[in-house]
Amino acid sequence: MHLTFILPIALAGLTAALPAALQTQTITDDIIWGVSNFTLGCSQGGCVFRYDISGRANAMTPKFRTHCTGISEKKVLCDDKNITTIVSPAGWSEGNPEWTVDVTHTWKSYLSDKSLATWFQHGTKNVTVPDHKPVQFVMKPTQEYGFA
Repeated sequence: MHLTFILPIALAGLTAALPAALQTQTITDDIIWGVSNFTLGCSQGGCVFRYDISGRANAMTPKFRTHCTGISEKKVLCDDKNITTIVSPAGWSEGNPEWTVDVTHTWKSYLSDKSLATWFQHGTKNVTVPDHKPVQFVMKPTQEYGFA
């Protein structure tokens, strides 16, 4: 057999084994993430952040409430391992450092055909921490995707 005959058949088999991308609208107006007690302190060893975050449920998205802590510019798992975050410097605003807070919420659910899907919602918010005091803010996921 020739490679030109075998290669398309082999590639077709691989394509069938790849996860399928899913399209849906899980981000609705009621999906807002509340962040509280956001603090950030820096020393020669780097900047350490801490915060609590919670999200409401809707028909497609489970609720969550967790605590996140880590060193800036490194992706970390929060206490609820379905939430990951990265906090990175973003510049200065009115004499205070500004930080980009990146959050991803991951969960699994069954589709109507009983296959298991993994979903992701991702949101980013720029935050200023004046005088190193804890701040509260809300953020909204802006991206969603999934695969089964």
